[in-house]
Amino acid sequence: MTRLVLASTAENADAILDGSRTTDRRTHPPKRLPARAYLAVPKVGVVGECQLGVPEHKTGDGWSIPVTAPKRYARPRSLERFGLDKTPRSFRYVDA
Repeated sequence: MTRLVLASTAENADAILDGSRTTDRRTHPPKRLPARAYLAVPKVGVVGECQLGVPEHKTGDGWSIPVTAPKRYARPRSLERFGLDKTPRSFRYVDA
């Protein structure tokens, strides 16, 4: 399965991880979907993970991507663990 680090604000990451948000909107979605996404919050690290599905439809805000199986980490993980020096602008594919 494809894996990627997905940049997110703290508010959006919390909404995805607590289940109140079931879609993510991206102007330019990843091409290799479905995928396991690691949610990275700038200056915090990777706070959790989820599954991204295939984009459903395009709206004025961008593509609607379904989000399932959210899992919050007890402590944020460093980006170095995923082979990154800094939080990507939108997303970055990583090795399994």
